Amino acid sequence: MTVALMKKEIKISVIGANGRTGIEIVSQALKMGMTVKALVRNKNTIPFRDINLQIIEGTPLKAEDIDEVLKGTVAVFVALNISRKSDFPWSKVITPTNLLEVSMDNIVSSMQKQNIKRVLTVSAWGVGNSYKELDFMFRFLINQTNVGTAYQAHEEQEEILRNSITDWTAIRPVGLGNGTIHQNIRVSINGNKKLRMGISRKEVAKFMLDIVDDEEYFKTCPSISND
Repeated sequence: MTVALMKKEIKISVIGANGRTGIEIVSQALKMGMTVKALVRNKNTIPFRDINLQIIEGTPLKAEDIDEVLKGTVAVFVALNISRKSDFPWSKVITPTNLLEVSMDNIVSSMQKQNIKRVLTVSAWGVGNSYKELDFMFRFLINQTNVGTAYQAHEEQEEILRNSITDWTAIRPVGLGNGTIHQNIRVSINGNKKLRMGISRKEVAKFMLDIVDDEEYFKTCPSISND
């Protein structure tokens, strides 16, 4: 199954739809005219309803729940992360550390069974070959605090994608905020552009939706920031 040329005609699934980035993907996709299937543990965590929104209660750790949310869709958006009790770097990790790995395994397997090719996931700037772009303090946080748990999880999900036959994109945003959408986003592939230090979750969601059918980004890990 291929992505329709007109974005407004496509039906997508969103894994992690009630997270701070996932909810933006759902909201903006609906405004673009897409049909959305959203996987959440509790449907009440989605604060709105829409005729084009189907909310499915479940967990990405269960293959059958992934099968259900992917059914009938042409593109998968993944906005999962390893959560801590607070944003404090040493704060306790409160989600299973294998959440991203097991979930992505389930997603890729389900995509293969259902002949779905396109998947986009939120990763993080500093994962993989973008680690060398970080300054000393950022590297310290990854190596010496619980921030590193999420980075290891992102490494694992990217590795699963690289070894898959999907048309994947792993988006690596810089530090996320709750701002508005700016006119331009700076995109770096393999460190070819110097990034700024912030980007809003709204902008990350918009970028992901904008490139859903852009073959230039297939099998790449674009790092993004405000321009």
